[in-house]
Amino acid sequence: MFILEAKYSTNLPQVAYSAQQVKQYEGDAASRSGTNLSQLMLRAGQALFSLFDHELVTAQRVLLLAGKGNNAGDAYVLAKLLHQSGREVCVYAVFSPQQLLGDARQAYLAAEQSGVKIVIEQPQLQHFCVIVDGVFGTGFKGQLPPALISLFGDCKNSQAKCISIDIPSGVNGTSSVVSKGAFVADMTMTFIALKQGMLTGSAKAVCGQLLFASLDVAEAFNQIVHPSATFHASNTLLGQLGQRAVDSYKNSCGHVLVIGGNKGMAGAVRLAAEAALRSGAGLVSVATHPDSVISVLQGRYELMVHGINEADELAVLFKKADVVVIGPGLGQNDWAKALFEKSLSFGGAVVVDADALNLLANSTERYCHSILTPHHGEARRLLVENDVIDPQSRFELASWLATNYNATVVLKGPGSLVANAKRININRSGSSAMASAGMGDVLSGIIGALVGQGMESFAASTLAVYIHGLAAQIAAKDGERGLLASDLFVHIRRLLG
Repeated sequence: MFILEAKYSTNLPQVAYSAQQVKQYEGDAASRSGTNLSQLMLRAGQALFSLFDHELVTAQRVLLLAGKGNNAGDAYVLAKLLHQSGREVCVYAVFSPQQLLGDARQAYLAAEQSGVKIVIEQPQLQHFCVIVDGVFGTGFKGQLPPALISLFGDCKNSQAKCISIDIPSGVNGTSSVVSKGAFVADMTMTFIALKQGMLTGSAKAVCGQLLFASLDVAEAFNQIVHPSATFHASNTLLGQLGQRAVDSYKNSCGHVLVIGGNKGMAGAVRLAAEAALRSGAGLVSVATHPDSVISVLQGRYELMVHGINEADELAVLFKKADVVVIGPGLGQNDWAKALFEKSLSFGGAVVVDADALNLLANSTERYCHSILTPHHGEARRLLVENDVIDPQSRFELASWLATNYNATVVLKGPGSLVANAKRININRSGSSAMASAGMGDVLSGIIGALVGQGMESFAASTLAVYIHGLAAQIAAKDGERGLLASDLFVHIRRLLG
């Protein structure tokens, strides 16, 4: 049997775009490449067909779900090719084919004339090995109708392999908002450019494994459109830190001061402090509740631990520190509030995490140089009254916080976003094993250490988030359940060299 050359790749680009950018400029990119939108639809269908000759060789019964736009056109092109290859093919037209226009209508007519079975009532899903989603494309926003929620739920519960064309139906390719009942794909083949909304938040799980098909116009597209976000690969990120100078000594490698560990919460500040050490900081001091000193110091005698009764005692520690990390185990009582307010006077970079973020949300004061590390809930609490942005959109939320707090923002979660007022990076690493206590504390310590070693805030945050996620991926090879935050330390050290 002759196997076609794969017209897609598992190697993803290092830049991403909004869905609107792709929709607006794909025609221009095609024209610059000596082709047109009609040919792009044929190429998309061919790229999808090559998937069946590489990843889905044994799939002989294929159901395609077709909508009323160009995404449906891609599905009809694929249906014709699959039918001609001898496979059993059925297209379920979830919207009337009479609504199709232009190239999509021509693709439908070609599939119909070639003998592809096209039905308007839902077939028995259990009959099919593969279900292909071609209902909505990059233009989707809003909510799915109840009938589609039911259909997609049936697809999810079937035994079939689920494939999405370009983007799963129900996912907003710009904001990353996932509609209730969205199609859940095992694989998604996306075309021309990565859509930023596919790469972060809940959309990551809905998209499954991402495949990329340039359709031979990606290079032209990249030349005419400025990306909305970067999506840096491992080699790009790991090359940022550089080698440590042979004449380095502890005072030249950054002094990190970690503030937190209220009474009964010593573990969080200990994790952050040890993470800073394991990430290459030359010196790490800890300012903690007097009752927590012994717990923080025990077994990690390289830490310099100070029991703080009054916030003014921080002043002498600030003079020695290059960077401050505040929040792990800080709490929100009077002791915590006093230390938080004092930290606002620190003149260098401040990594703000956990309880310090909640205190910041209730304060009118701002840090002069900060790195905020909220998860989505903490990020929403940092919003002031604002009717302009959609708080469900991770990109809008991260950008707003970066601008209004004059900060670098790490919006944590699957595909964590690192944003400042000028740019956004989407993180590639991570694992569901990271859903355990203390992971955020470790991340704040890594960021503090990299900033202390001289890295600029955005670069330090981007690298730290990647290292953090990659260390978890490596550690999770022994099992995703039961991974401890402290299990990352040995891997962090190896990755940072």
